[in-house]
Amino acid sequence: MSQTNENQTIKSNDFLEAYDINQYDRPSIAADIAVFSIGRKAAEGADYRKLPTKTLQLLLIRRAEQPFEGEWALPGGFMQKGETIQETARRELKEETGTDKAYLELCSVFSDSGRDPRGWIISQSFIAVLNEDDLANGHLEASGDASEAGWFDITVRKTADNKQEQNNVVTCDNDYELLLQDSGASDKNAAVRLRAVVREHIEYRDYHEIVTYDIVDSQGIAFDHAKIITSAFQRLRRMLGSDIRIAFDFMPERFTLTDLQEAVELISGQELIKPNFRRKIAEYVIETDEVAQNGGHRPPKAFVRNLDRFYQ
Repeated sequence: MSQTNENQTIKSNDFLEAYDINQYDRPSIAADIAVFSIGRKAAEGADYRKLPTKTLQLLLIRRAEQPFEGEWALPGGFMQKGETIQETARRELKEETGTDKAYLELCSVFSDSGRDPRGWIISQSFIAVLNEDDLANGHLEASGDASEAGWFDITVRKTADNKQEQNNVVTCDNDYELLLQDSGASDKNAAVRLRAVVREHIEYRDYHEIVTYDIVDSQGIAFDHAKIITSAFQRLRRMLGSDIRIAFDFMPERFTLTDLQEAVELISGQELIKPNFRRKIAEYVIETDEVAQNGGHRPPKAFVRNLDRFYQ
């Protein structure tokens, strides 16, 4: 070791010995995970000729203790010593779903003062996607401070927008109504319904975009999770708009082109023209000799991912 490096090491060690991290307030860090999947609504009738309608679903847990006892929240938990925040999210996700196969993506940080009545707690949100194979191999299990876990049909609808421009700063305020309904309830009257109104504030300044969210109203959704959910949903839509491959994470190993198109339509909220869609995704799929099960009197062909296109 050179004399210069040795001196730097001594200075660094002296500094660390004298440094007291406890003189600074430190927050707790949590991971909150918006877990999406494609499911089917519980059948209301006995029409065996028609499959139940597919829906975009979100996993929620019901809190068993204070704060917000009895209300619904995203799965998640506190970061433990020695973990990365991604490892925290993976651990919590496996505890709730029984699988560690989910696609997982960093989303946003939520650090507003007072967002959690227990103290200074910063949340790193994640988007996770589970497909049919993941769900079949896993199991929902409420753990920790949760009394139950369940899938909810999710709808996010824009209800108002306002755009203003002043001194070369453009601001847009968009109000979204978030609706969540228990997808496992066959009786509509008995289904759990959650609702919130979340305002998305977009500011364009110096050619840069800053997006924040505020809760206008929230019913039955714990903490600030209504805006975390809305933020994650909007992020999922933007991801799909820039790269259609995210839709494949909703698919099992083998799938039909109709399954894939339905997933894209559910996430985007737009109805697609079949020939145009199939031309768009042609390079991403490979046709197999198999046919889909429960495909009606003319079962459609099953496809798999073209991995050469996914991992270039």
